[in-house]
Amino acid sequence: MRKLTAMVLASTLALSSASFAFAAETTPATDAPMQSHGKMMDHKGPHHGNPFAELNLTEQQRTQMKALMKDSGPRVDRGEMKKQMDALHGLVANESFDEAKVKSQIDQITQAQSARMLERAKVENKMYNLLTPEQKKQFNENYQKRAEKMAEPRHHKADEAKPAA
Repeated sequence: MRKLTAMVLASTLALSSASFAFAAETTPATDAPMQSHGKMMDHKGPHHGNPFAELNLTEQQRTQMKALMKDSGPRVDRGEMKKQMDALHGLVANESFDEAKVKSQIDQITQAQSARMLERAKVENKMYNLLTPEQKKQFNENYQKRAEKMAEPRHHKADEAKPAA
């Protein structure tokens, strides 16, 4: 079960890398607020998933970061990811459970996600090294804030609707 949870978390991170690439390319040069696109953007904010968005990057830094993202290799093949997840679903939604096949499919998904995460980490390191010392400090402070927020327990609306006993 832990592997399945880790797989779901890793796939979420992998999918967010695609939005990260687009966010890095579309970060405005001004301090004007970006328009949101749908409920998810309203909830999470316009810079969700882009750790470089709030660093007041120079035009040269933006250009260099765009070039790094462009040179980082092919974009995530969502069709292939969907096929892998559909295959796993097919194994889970079966009358009998074949642990060996499920483990093999999870390993295949995990290897692909690991490769994507490694490539993203390499690119983010190169992008980080384009920052000024002040921007690096802000980047690390922003990371700490996100880490603390992620560590907070989540409360679901169903829990809030229950009357106090």
